[in-house]
Amino acid sequence: MIRRLMLLAMIIGGIHFTCSSQNINTEKSKIEFRVANLGANKVKGNFSGMKGSVKFDPKKISSASFDVCIDATTFNTRMKKRDKVVKGEKYLDVVNYPEICFKSTGVSRNGMSYKLTGILTMHGESKDVEIIFNYSRQTFTGKLQINRLDFKVGPQSGVLVGKIIDVTITCVIE
Repeated sequence: MIRRLMLLAMIIGGIHFTCSSQNINTEKSKIEFRVANLGANKVKGNFSGMKGSVKFDPKKISSASFDVCIDATTFNTRMKKRDKVVKGEKYLDVVNYPEICFKSTGVSRNGMSYKLTGILTMHGESKDVEIIFNYSRQTFTGKLQINRLDFKVGPQSGVLVGKIIDVTITCVIE
């Protein structure tokens, strides 16, 4: 009888774990991006410092939620002079806007993948976005495109820096 009760408690505890918020592994999670530079080149870089909460069970996607932020000060293209300019007032203005955050409004199946809808807040502007993602082995991998002008980041011209940013998200939960 005691063994059955212990087994039942372990099963219920496991169900509770898959339905509750999971922690983000900050060390393994990252945001990578690509953006046109001078019309011909592509600048690649990343952000780190992802934190927040994720609630996801593939069997109960209607109750899924994502509330995630990245540290804007971690912007890195491996070129210190460019990184300093982009972190400055004309672009990300990380002093006044130290985080870039996403809060989900819904999750649905999208073929073999998932579609995550929500609000992205960057540089004091909030916009609805869609992220198509896959989930495997405690890892979410998603892609989206952002128009930087929607968030009032950088100059209006797309000559020096392209307007569209390709973003790849890797979020590892524990």
